Amino acid sequence: MQNKQIVGMMENIHLLRKLFVKRASEDSPLHFGQIAIMKCIEQNENCNQADLAELLGVTPASVAVSTKRLQKAGLLRKETDPDNLRCKRLTLTDEGRKAIESRIRIFEEYDQLIFGSFSEEEKAQLMEFLGRIAGKMQEIEGIEGDFSSPMELGCLLHKKMEENK
Repeated sequence: MQNKQIVGMMENIHLLRKLFVKRASEDSPLHFGQIAIMKCIEQNENCNQADLAELLGVTPASVAVSTKRLQKAGLLRKETDPDNLRCKRLTLTDEGRKAIESRIRIFEEYDQLIFGSFSEEEKAQLMEFLGRIAGKMQEIEGIEGDFSSPMELGCLLHKKMEENK
């Protein structure tokens, strides 16, 4: 099998996932990128925008725009920090928590459709192969570290992409 066939299949899988994300986002007030922001706020209650930007590996300006939209949609609150009046603490509203749960459920159902016919052994084997590919790509790009979750590596990669603009 030719390497370019494998790479072509990987690119097609990526595009098919993007197509699903686009379709799944059409009827939602929540855009795909905002899910990561809201999950991060949920896991780091009362963080500020600078903390959030650092955690996600994006610019403070992009966080400011996104949090303003989320606040306007009633999905998060910005409250002034009593110890630093210039600092705004971020928390999710009940509506924001429901929106995250709903969106995550949609993605979990989709993933179950995709991987439901795979045995646990097949999924483990696929993860091993993908891990080897990602590891080799990290090595070539000079990215050191063993990332415990794809999201950690994803945040780092987004940050590197921002730096190279």
